[in-house]
Amino acid sequence: MGNGLSIPLSYDQLILLVMGLFMFVGASRGWRQEFVSSCVLLTLAAILIEPSLAARIIDYISKLIRLVWAFLKGLGSLDFGQLEARYRATQLPFDGENPYLLLIAVLVGFVFVSYNIQINTKGVTGLSRILGGLLGLLNGFVMVSLFRQYVLRYFQKASPTLWSQAGATPEVSVTLQNVPTGDILAGDRWQMVIVLLALIVGVLFISMVTGSQIGKK
Repeated sequence: MGNGLSIPLSYDQLILLVMGLFMFVGASRGWRQEFVSSCVLLTLAAILIEPSLAARIIDYISKLIRLVWAFLKGLGSLDFGQLEARYRATQLPFDGENPYLLLIAVLVGFVFVSYNIQINTKGVTGLSRILGGLLGLLNGFVMVSLFRQYVLRYFQKASPTLWSQAGATPEVSVTLQNVPTGDILAGDRWQMVIVLLALIVGVLFISMVTGSQIGKK
């Protein structure tokens, strides 16, 4: 095996760990902010299912970044001939055809900002914390699944031969074992989502029947 170090890490263990962390955060801050995070993550999931929804916007972003970069490389020169040449020579790792690297950055940035925002949790009810924890579990599952799928789609687009050829092994590598290569809900993972959604609906039903408000006192 050489001098390289391989650290096996089960994908199932990783996703359960992340889901547990998201559940803890969700329970600590209540359901309202978790619901907003759920909406954003589900929007990113919709883009994964139908990339054409964001292809034109991402293509414009790519062109804008290339134009700004070409302008900066020319130290503000307004020679349009040279500006166009620098623009055409500038290549980015994402565009409308392969937007997944940008989507990875958006996903990581959103999760970092969203879960570092300090909110006032004084007076959050018990049901709000339970629902927040369940939504946190769902958000953790969606986040890890989206990250995995974005990475796979990126390399499938960028290097189609990657799946048929073995690449060079780095000196230190972290190996994820049993990582699914299918869609987000392939196999039995859809059952986990259904169970979580059923629990969320159950909490809402209990709140409605008992008249307990899910929110702040």
